[in-house]
Amino acid sequence: MISIIRTVEEVHMSDSVWFIFICVLFALLGLVFLRLGWLIWKKQKMDLIIMYHSDKVSEENKPAFCTLSGIGVLVIGIGFVLSGICTVLFQSVSAFIPMTAGLVLGIAMLASAIIKYNR
Repeated sequence: MISIIRTVEEVHMSDSVWFIFICVLFALLGLVFLRLGWLIWKKQKMDLIIMYHSDKVSEENKPAFCTLSGIGVLVIGIGFVLSGICTVLFQSVSAFIPMTAGLVLGIAMLASAIIKYNR
């Protein structure tokens, strides 16, 4: 009798399939961040960050706040996209370096915008 249920060992996916899956996941996530960053920066949609900041940032500081915040979110998106590409090219843990750098730099830019313009 043929068993329909397969064990975990039988359904094992190769490493390259996982790397492609991670690449697609990072690329899609990066594109979402790139779109959000563009909307915050160019369209000055502060409500995409958090509604609290809409009330606390003055109208004269709104363009500068949106520029710094939007570029910070763009940097996060670029880090994810580059990490996705590096995942397929290198297939190693070192492919997470661009994502980590993008997150650290982008969050630092967001924090500096909030500290500087949120009054």
